[in-house]
Amino acid sequence: MEITKSDIQKLIEVKKEDTIKNHFLYSITKQYKSFGEIKENTIKVWKRTNTTGMSYPIFTFEFNSENKLIKTTDKLNPIAKFSQLLFPLFFFFPLLLNAFTDFEFKRFFACISAFLFLTFVCYLVSNKISKYEKKEQLNDFYKIIGVKTEDKQEREWSKSKILTRLFTYPFCFALILISIFSIIPERGFLLAIPMLGIIGIYLYCDLKLIFKDKKIKNNSAKAKT
Repeated sequence: MEITKSDIQKLIEVKKEDTIKNHFLYSITKQYKSFGEIKENTIKVWKRTNTTGMSYPIFTFEFNSENKLIKTTDKLNPIAKFSQLLFPLFFFFPLLLNAFTDFEFKRFFACISAFLFLTFVCYLVSNKISKYEKKEQLNDFYKIIGVKTEDKQEREWSKSKILTRLFTYPFCFALILISIFSIIPERGFLLAIPMLGIIGIYLYCDLKLIFKDKKIKNNSAKAKT
């Protein structure tokens, strides 16, 4: 089924320009209407939901000269991107502070490494949640205009994901041990709690996706037999 420009226009409840100011105002208010910007060959649509909060995506629909949809892309809104940068700095600031207090190379290297790793883990967690929410929201948009979509399952055992896990899992367990046996005994609760929280969320989300992928494969194998 071909999707036209007029179909996508039905998704927009409020017309707004895609600017930082408008996204800031939209982020700080609890509005759940679909906002959008209409141009000659593109339409941008964004909508805040209970699950996305201020981290909602912006979908860009591109059309050809006959106003038929040829491409769909998405990106995080600028306010969410900025908050992703501030989050690690705010929660893991004690690591940076500890790195530069009474400078010692080993401690400096350990603190900076932990900070960079936790920032990377925050990115992975945010990216996993964002991918899922984008997929769900786009499917909802297509349902509104009466278009059926195929649910393509992303492979959880690709080479890139295996390499990522070979790096992140040992580091996660090392930081858990450091938190339990070193940071918490020294009353570093303000650092240990956010650190363990981020690691826990990452491991939970990742393991959930792994078991979900395994369940889908088992169901597919049973269906073939």
